[in-house]
Amino acid sequence: MARGGWLSLAPWRRAPLLLLRRPSVAVAIAVATAVAVLPAAAGPLFLSSAGSATLRARSAAVCPAALGSQVIAPERAVDPAVLAAAVTQEAQAAADGLGDPAVTLVSAQVAVGDNRVNIAGRSGFEGHVQRIAGGPGHGLWLPDRFAAEHGLRPGDTLTISPNVEAWTADGRRQVWQPTAVPVVAIYRDLRDRSGDDPFWCGIATLYRGDPAQQAGGLGSDVPVLDLLLADRATMLAVASGAHIQTAQRIERAPATIDLTASEATRLAAGITAMHDRLRTTAYDGRILYRTALPPLAGRAALVERELRGTVLPISAGGLLVGLSVVMAAGAFWVRRRERELVVLATFGATARWLGVKAALEALPALAAGAAGGWALARLLVTQVGPSSDVSGAALAQSLIAAVSGFLVATAVLGVTAGVACRPLTGVPSPEARARRRLAAAPWELLLLAAAAGYWSTGGDRSMVRLGSQYGTMVQIPAKLLVVPMLAILCLCVLGARLATAAVRRRTRTTTAARSAVRLLYRRRLRHSAAAAVTLALITAVPVAVAVYGATATGTVSATLAAQARLGAGSDVVITLAEPGVVPAALAGRATPVLRLDYVQLDDQQVSLLAVDPATFARDAYWDDRLDDTTLAEATRALRAPPGGGLAAVASAPVPDGAATMTFGGDAPVELDVTSLAALPAPRGGYPVLLVDRAALGEEALARAVPQLWVRGDPAPIRAAVDAAGLRVAVFSVADDRHASTFYQPVTYTFAYLSALSLLTATVAMVGFLLYLESRLRVLRRGYVMLRLMGLRSAVQGWLLLAEFAGSLVAGCAAGLGLAVTAAVTVRDQLNVDPAAAPGTVLSFPWSVLAGLLTAVSCFAVLVAAVTHWRLTRSRTSEVLGDID
Repeated sequence: MARGGWLSLAPWRRAPLLLLRRPSVAVAIAVATAVAVLPAAAGPLFLSSAGSATLRARSAAVCPAALGSQVIAPERAVDPAVLAAAVTQEAQAAADGLGDPAVTLVSAQVAVGDNRVNIAGRSGFEGHVQRIAGGPGHGLWLPDRFAAEHGLRPGDTLTISPNVEAWTADGRRQVWQPTAVPVVAIYRDLRDRSGDDPFWCGIATLYRGDPAQQAGGLGSDVPVLDLLLADRATMLAVASGAHIQTAQRIERAPATIDLTASEATRLAAGITAMHDRLRTTAYDGRILYRTALPPLAGRAALVERELRGTVLPISAGGLLVGLSVVMAAGAFWVRRRERELVVLATFGATARWLGVKAALEALPALAAGAAGGWALARLLVTQVGPSSDVSGAALAQSLIAAVSGFLVATAVLGVTAGVACRPLTGVPSPEARARRRLAAAPWELLLLAAAAGYWSTGGDRSMVRLGSQYGTMVQIPAKLLVVPMLAILCLCVLGARLATAAVRRRTRTTTAARSAVRLLYRRRLRHSAAAAVTLALITAVPVAVAVYGATATGTVSATLAAQARLGAGSDVVITLAEPGVVPAALAGRATPVLRLDYVQLDDQQVSLLAVDPATFARDAYWDDRLDDTTLAEATRALRAPPGGGLAAVASAPVPDGAATMTFGGDAPVELDVTSLAALPAPRGGYPVLLVDRAALGEEALARAVPQLWVRGDPAPIRAAVDAAGLRVAVFSVADDRHASTFYQPVTYTFAYLSALSLLTATVAMVGFLLYLESRLRVLRRGYVMLRLMGLRSAVQGWLLLAEFAGSLVAGCAAGLGLAVTAAVTVRDQLNVDPAAAPGTVLSFPWSVLAGLLTAVSCFAVLVAAVTHWRLTRSRTSEVLGDID
């Protein structure tokens, strides 16, 4: 018969339907394919997700109006026709993807009586303030603090002095009289809220001041003016009637903030083109056109592009792990169908066509597994990835990768089955002896040699400059991913080889046993040593990768979190616009701090923190690795100063001993300094000095910036601060310190490795099912024969559990040991900022490991119970007559 005719015969024609009779094998092959396809399909999705997350993190601190388009006209005398023309031109040039315009009229430094204020007019503002008194009407809304200070109520009037200069035809200056404007309502001062409503963020500097005024640095002596409000129509009438200069701001936020990196790039290009069009038609060349989106989009694209160097090797490693499971599926399929394949070989089928039969038979399961792998990749990135937003191009690339993975998995299964069928066809192989000798050689040591060589030549830098105008980002060296994986694979394969030989030798030399279960377990283990060790191997490799990935992820995150908290001072640091007490809701987890920079200590400048010695060590961040003396011990000395002077604690390089502190015109203060290696909240690289609050002089006390350092979750802390009515200048969260920096992509990389490590339990379960199916016929025959010999059913159940659980326990233990060893070995490399204290914080994922081991153990017990139940239903006549 012609070779092509084999496909028309029943064994090949019916092949796609045959696996339906063995659903466990079909499920195992499908899951194995999904394991192989998922990493390949997840790579493009994760890269797009990382770009979107970078964009989201960096834009979270940016006002939506600044993220879109801002067209800011300079202050001038009000001309309603000119203002309306500007609004019309902006609307005609608006880029696609921007929301509706928000038009604001602003008059700064307006003289109201003997005071100066800022006035803003914007329609719809009433829904974004808390009204205390009064109601709608033609007039001004006053902040409550301003109204209380000047005794104003709704119905009163304010006198606004004009600031517009005009000249008559004969060269004389036009002079206008002050104008009385009614007060219609009182609202709660916007500075009494810890955060800004996005409605106001575009003009927040009008009532909060610039950053220097907020933080108490240079320029903090410039007063922050009160903000009076009006709707746009009222503002036009007031500005023209009172003759005050007014600037116009036309702001458009993006229609949606859920942008991918590619969408942000397109929108940024559209905004830039929009501003170019407006420059050609603008009525004033001094108009400012602003948008913060182009650099943010460029940064996100940079991260998405540069993470390929680490994400793609991880995806390739996951693909290889999945394909190894597919190879095991092909080999176990041959063992399960051995008798049928021998019959086909007797009728002339070659090993090549038997491999084709294996691929055809597994084709439905392979296709289902590929589809499931792609869907799981999409779900995994959505639920576990940095962001759920991925671009359409990434989805298309992911689909192509899934199809490619399916084709490769089909070819691998077919080739593996064909090679495994060679002994069944009886075809002599002159190279068999050479292949056996090659297989006996410890070739896996080449992987260890490659890992050692790559580690020594792979460089040790973790921060590299990527891009130009978009700054720098931290890129984890590939050796931290490649070398541990190569070493783990090498040691697992070498250990499996040695374990197989040891198991066979030990079970062969000992026959006596204390129980029937032990005796039978030893004999079964001797006859199936290779299969049992293979099951342990395919369990150990993914367990090791999973635990290493989770450990690396946790270590990087924990180290960055510790460095952020030490740099901030505590979980949350609240800088107040005016002194305030600790709210009752935060009692027991907040400590007051007075911060004063530019203080002189002998011949060096320090940052002074005047603290409450009783509560500071409780609420400030500290790590015992920073110094042999704890923060609690050091601050305890502040309450009991020695006789020689006032006690103080300083960070290096300030030495121990006596020192003199001076600030401005205050009298010098003699200090007895205790030096520690580091202290919380350094700024600008200057040492930190802790003193009791009573040590501050009058001038220092007046210039110090009041802060609250709070431990806990930021959300309820913010709510408690708002409820207490504290005037907040800056609400700083330690976890946000690295949210938009070049350190953030590092966490994305290891998060991806950790996410793929979720496949560990799946890989182990697939190997378990394949191992079970390959031995089911032998187990059934053994069960029947042992029952005929009088062995109880319960004894055989324990025997099954021991046989199944032994390989899984050994694999999990080996994988755990390898992962812990790898993590401890490279721990110093997992610190992306080695110069920052407190150093590497090694974090082992005990909860993840416990859950993983629990899942695998429960699965082993469940499968053993189900298999035992299936064996109890076996009939002696059917088993002895089974030729399949």
